[in-house]
Amino acid sequence: MISKTLSKLTLGLLVLLAIFFTACSSTASETTPATSTSAALEASPTEAIPTTTVLPPTNTPEPTATELPPTHTPEPTATPQPTVLPSEITDARGIPMVLVPSGEFVMGSDRDQAAARPAHTVYLDDFYMDVYEVSQTRYKECLEAGGCEMTSGTGELLNRPVWDSHPMMDITWYDAQEYCEWRGGSLPTEAQWEKAARGTDGRKFPWGNDPVTCELARYGECGWMTAPVGTHPAGASPYGVQDMAGNAWELIYDWYQQDYYSISPVENPTGPEEPTGYKAERGGAWFYEADLMTAIWRNNLPPTAHYLYVGFRCVIEP
Repeated sequence: MISKTLSKLTLGLLVLLAIFFTACSSTASETTPATSTSAALEASPTEAIPTTTVLPPTNTPEPTATELPPTHTPEPTATPQPTVLPSEITDARGIPMVLVPSGEFVMGSDRDQAAARPAHTVYLDDFYMDVYEVSQTRYKECLEAGGCEMTSGTGELLNRPVWDSHPMMDITWYDAQEYCEWRGGSLPTEAQWEKAARGTDGRKFPWGNDPVTCELARYGECGWMTAPVGTHPAGASPYGVQDMAGNAWELIYDWYQQDYYSISPVENPTGPEEPTGYKAERGGAWFYEADLMTAIWRNNLPPTAHYLYVGFRCVIEP
């Protein structure tokens, strides 16, 4: 009995010891990681939190200015003013001329000669025109200087001193243009001639709209042949150009075309581009009727023709 009781006590004691050891083993297992982590921290001092390496300051050079080549600042210039042309000049050959200033004028007429229709507005640049028709004396100066040859006309009156102050006539268009070029100019265009004769107010004659008289122009009722140039100052045009009515027809630069006014450019017209076989002439002559003395009437002749009632004058463009 006692032996059974001891056996049971021994067995219970063994059971308690087993439970105790089991509990101790479990507790040791749970605390091991912390012990391991602490030991790891103590055993690995080189695996500490990394620190920032402080580098010594560098010397950054100050920026240097780039040297640019010196620039030239231009001095302010005054606004150019339009050139004011003198109203009168004497050209290189000593011949008086007057300015016909740039601008518009009405060319032609709807009431007169059919070839002068339609009336139309034309703009012209500045130009200078001879005050007088070219005289025989002036033309002989060109001959003596070798600037003119007069190969196609006869110049019938050249050797008669009594005619020296009269218009130079009996020469061709080519002779007249050669003379004007010798002076640095040209024969006038129809538009230049008409503006110099009429101005900008649409007058019929160079002096206005009063009828023709022998004081104003040399025409059919005033005697035979021409008068010396400049004999009729009362008949001058608005610009002071004399003898633009009567005395001698005046040769024109343009080729003549009857309907040219209907197709004329509005700026600086110079006549048809292609030759028509005829050159224009303007102004009437010493034996014509008064109706043909107008500054509107147009006429024509072949450029090789030469007559004792056809003269000329020149223009120079500044």
